[in-house]
Amino acid sequence: MFQKCFCRQFPVMAVLFLLLAVGNLHAQNKDSSNEQMVDLSELTLEETLLLPDVPNKYAGYIKDYMKREAQALQKLGYKVETTRQGEVVIATIPADQLFAPNDTLLLPTAPEVLKSFLPYFRSHGRFKVILVMHSDDTGSNDYLYSLTEKRIVSLYDYFDEHAAQTDMLQGYPMADSDPLDGVRNTSREGRKANRRLEIFIVPGPVLIVDAKNKKL
Repeated sequence: MFQKCFCRQFPVMAVLFLLLAVGNLHAQNKDSSNEQMVDLSELTLEETLLLPDVPNKYAGYIKDYMKREAQALQKLGYKVETTRQGEVVIATIPADQLFAPNDTLLLPTAPEVLKSFLPYFRSHGRFKVILVMHSDDTGSNDYLYSLTEKRIVSLYDYFDEHAAQTDMLQGYPMADSDPLDGVRNTSREGRKANRRLEIFIVPGPVLIVDAKNKKL
């Protein structure tokens, strides 16, 4: 089950930039002549992870580049995997490293955990970053959704304050709707594993253009 996007301050210009950049890239490659305008705040996580599309002819460059990003994050100690056939990097951070139990304010030590992701906000349009907050199943649906939503707000506040720009930052509060495969909330260890932040690092339109121009 995928929640719709929580985009507290996702600027209209960023939406236009993303769509126009993708449209221009498709037009350059004659893959499409018309791009429909899409309200990104209405997309599910599953849908937004498909944007922007990487043309097949540049996919190899993007995958190699994102593989290097994944390896760099792994060396820093993060749990990392990829999706979309290697085009998107997912870094998972235990919620206990960011928040006290049932709290929504970042721990004083949380910035040390999050600072490694600030470089992904240096350039407009190079990356899209998606914050996906999960909980265990302890509590009502309303409580768990509110908890993960407020934690997303705290994460937004951190990146708004410390990142160079956050035009392509999105957030999804998932509550307990998407536990890890094979991990049940029936034990302390299982609940701890399911309380997590997933940071999806998606190649943006500028990175795709760089791949087209072989600048990666």
